[in-house]
Amino acid sequence: MSDHLNMRYGCNPHQAPARCFRLGGPLPLQILNGSPSYINLLDALNSWQLVRELRQALELPAAASFKHVSPAGAAVAVPLDERLRAAYFAEGEDLSPLATAHLRARGADPLASFGDWVALSDPADVPTARLLQRETSDGVIAPGYEAEALESREKRAGTTGSARSSLVMPLGRRNCARSSV
Repeated sequence: MSDHLNMRYGCNPHQAPARCFRLGGPLPLQILNGSPSYINLLDALNSWQLVRELRQALELPAAASFKHVSPAGAAVAVPLDERLRAAYFAEGEDLSPLATAHLRARGADPLASFGDWVALSDPADVPTARLLQRETSDGVIAPGYEAEALESREKRAGTTGSARSSLVMPLGRRNCARSSV
């Protein structure tokens, strides 16, 4: 674990790279790949607090979409009827409860969510990873990533969508499958 993080840039791309430090110990998160910016880090930390608290309070998987330190959408896993599946372009998709929460959060304002930061309350599973692959996000924070979800992401490396985004894992819950991402 590291006691500092070098970031791509400050709040905006034209600014000098930022650094994050923690005195007296390692950072409370692990960067699995990529290089988030300062604003990405703020989005990751704020969105993580939101989904973690939703999960604890409602005992349902939760997801959020954050952009520039503001939620573009947040939701919990409530089943989708066929009308909403069609509206979210998820007809015929195998949806886990976490994937459903993500669809609802991202679907709250899809335009504002473009280039967002995604937070997941539970370890990223394959159905959620498939949904993330078709979107453009700067990164994902989750308490872990199933091995198959990481593998499907690696196959898309160098393509559009979230395959090029940062993956972050808050420490304290060690559910991460090891991978060479």
